[in-house]
Formats: sequence, structure tokens, C-alpha cells
Amino acid sequence: MIDILMYIANGLIISGYILYVLFVLINRNKKITDSNGFDITKEVLNEYDSINIIESTSYFTLYNIKRKIIKIASKCYYGNTVSDIAIPLVEAGISVNDNNKNKFINMFRKIIPNLKLLYILPALAMFLNVNSYGTTDAKIGIILLTILGIISYMLINIKIAGYNFLLTKIANLKDLNKLSKEKILCFINKVILIDKVILLGEMVMIIRFVAMLLKFN
Repeated sequence: MIDILMYIANGLIISGYILYVLFVLINRNKKITDSNGFDITKEVLNEYDSINIIESTSYFTLYNIKRKIIKIASKCYYGNTVSDIAIPLVEAGISVNDNNKNKFINMFRKIIPNLKLLYILPALAMFLNVNSYGTTDAKIGIILLTILGIISYMLINIKIAGYNFLLTKIANLKDLNKLSKEKILCFINKVILIDKVILLGEMVMIIRFVAMLLKFN
């Protein structure tokens, strides 16, 4: 039973990573607007002059919470597919939360430059999950996974708040038709769902560690 829980937990987290990559690739196959990721993001944030948007030299689009800058990867910056538009908009929603003094972002700002770094933690949790055997490992695992679960919960809430902001903004965009708007909102919804799958994997890990304690005590 304990081994089964290990495979389920790791499977959920790996599935979350794979689903995200596949989802991004699948949604990069069709142009949905003549505008690009930069133009749409800029329009959505037209009331927030303090939030800067620049082209990133890396492959990742992210919001730097220390410098309060959205860095859009070149593919998204000039692209016009669902993924190219939706990925920067997720970061736009986060930047607005930050602008509105989101307490979770304020906490993270003290230790990391951007929230995407936190998505390394579930991968580290899988390593811990595979290499935990005794009661000491289980106790450490419960503490660490509880902290990680709280972090994942915070990230989900930040994205949900961003999604709620984007609902109205996307609805008012003139450069997108109704179907394109629905596809973008669906993309963001599924990104949040993927985060919930990863959180579920972390919860299963905690159950496994609790089961280990009960077995060895």
C-alpha cells in the first residue's frame, strides 16, 4: 500500500508537468489574432502603468516579483496563438495581484525573484518520496510536504485571483473574437487545474508518510 501511494503521488506530479508541456504545444498550432502576446498583455494592463513588459532572452515567460517586470519569451512576445497569448496573460494576472498588495506574493518576494522557481519543489518532493523508508524520513517528509502543500495552495489562489481579473479584461478585448477569448480562458483554467493535480500528488505523499509512521510505530 505504501509503495502504491508513492507511485500514485509521483505519477500525479509527473502527469502535471507533462500535461502542461503538451497543452502549451497543442495550443501553438493555430493563429487566433493579428495582434501578438505583447500587444494583448499591454492592452490588458493599460490601467497599470507601473507594470513594465519586456522581451525575455530565455525560453520562459515570467513575472519578476522583485523588479515588478513581466518578461515575455520571444515566441510569446511576437506570437499570436492561444499559448502565445495566454501564457503572458497568466503572468499579467499575477502582476495585478502584486500591484494590489497580494499577501502571498509579498511573502514569496522575500526569498525568490519569480514564482516559477517554486515549481521545482514538487520535483524535489518526488526525490524525497522515492528515498524515504523509515520513521525519521516520514516525519521529515510530513513537515516538508505540508509546507510544500501550503505553497502550492498559495500559488493556485494567486492564479485564481488573476483569472478573475482577466475575465472582464479579456471579454473587452477588441483584437480577439468570442471563440479566441473562450480558448484563452480555457487555457488559463486548465493551467490552474494542472496546479491542482500537482497539489493532489503532494497530498498523496503526505498520506504515504503518515502510513509509514503508523506501520513502523
